[in-house]
Amino acid sequence: MLSDWPLVFATLILAATALLAPYVAERAKRRAFAPKLKVEHSHEPPFSHKTFVREPGGEPVFYFRFGVTNEGQSQARLCEAVLEDMWLYDAAGKPDKLPNFSPVNLCWSFMHDKPFVDINPHRRFFCDIGHVASAAVQRVELQRVDIPGRHDNPLRFRLDVRLSPFAQANCFVPGKYGIKVSLYSENASSQDVYFIITWSGKWQDTEREMFHELVVQRVNSI
Repeated sequence: MLSDWPLVFATLILAATALLAPYVAERAKRRAFAPKLKVEHSHEPPFSHKTFVREPGGEPVFYFRFGVTNEGQSQARLCEAVLEDMWLYDAAGKPDKLPNFSPVNLCWSFMHDKPFVDINPHRRFFCDIGHVASAAVQRVELQRVDIPGRHDNPLRFRLDVRLSPFAQANCFVPGKYGIKVSLYSENASSQDVYFIITWSGKWQDTEREMFHELVVQRVNSI
């Protein structure tokens, strides 16, 4: 009978709501409590800082890094920072992208043996971009591949990558460069971060002076 159709329709609506409600609630819960990664950077401590190496002889080294903070309400799992692309700036200030660059993982600070980290809510991890060590240290470091350029200065800005493919650069001679770092996670949104690195090649003993010789600047794009 026609009078039964409103009842049938209402029953179907209630059944559909009962089936979909747990799914909708779970989706809303995941969205509300999802991890949210925020990249932070400043060209000063604790992001960029001076430290010392044990070998040889407690020599100084300057590290340059960025921070990753989980501003969400649940753990961000299997986070990795990948160096995706690199640019060389010519004398006119124009960036030239290196062709066929193979992405490589950057190292998490103090955890160079771990490609992935789990970041709890409100926790910040630092990721190393690279470092400049004293001439004494650089003489004993393995320098496999250099970017073409000036070679009259022995000091290199060495990228802190977990692997150093023989066919591409792993350190910078004096000059201006751009890099793209991509942040990935199992359950958080990925994002891209760009940095411009300007390196004079001149060593200074203090952070204040050295950070004028080697400048790491975060930019929106290259």
